[in-house]
Amino acid sequence: METEVELADTRDHTRELFIRHHSRYEVSPYFVVLDVRTFGVPPSRRRIHSGFNLDLYGRGPDHGSALSFQNGGIRAALNELCAACRAVVKPAAEYASIEIIPFAATLVLNVKSHFEPEALVRIRITHTRGLDQPVGTSEEKARADVGDRLESLGVKRT
Repeated sequence: METEVELADTRDHTRELFIRHHSRYEVSPYFVVLDVRTFGVPPSRRRIHSGFNLDLYGRGPDHGSALSFQNGGIRAALNELCAACRAVVKPAAEYASIEIIPFAATLVLNVKSHFEPEALVRIRITHTRGLDQPVGTSEEKARADVGDRLESLGVKRT
């Protein structure tokens, strides 16, 4: 069990990482395409809203000096953002299935910030009830909790 001092230190460290990388996030629905094939019946596809994607973007420390992972700045930002995301989603993982997906080979160019290269980390919130089940209140609550925690740590929603 973590003490209050350890929790405060973790929160302060996480906030500092998000601020240092000028982090921002976007929310989008996560869909699953269910391909139903029953013998004697033509195949059918159903698109099911199964959860949410929270895409978190963050800049490297040298702000656009190189458009590659070779200098290590963007890769370090990606690793730090993943660690910060793990701390953010920890409480919400009790009532939803949450994945942290780093896009290690992807640079995003932020058009609102002079094409500044950014690292991308996706937080996927879904369930384990089955592929044919739509999103429920537990996933909605997890999305709201993670979004609130990100905003309380200085991450703006775009």
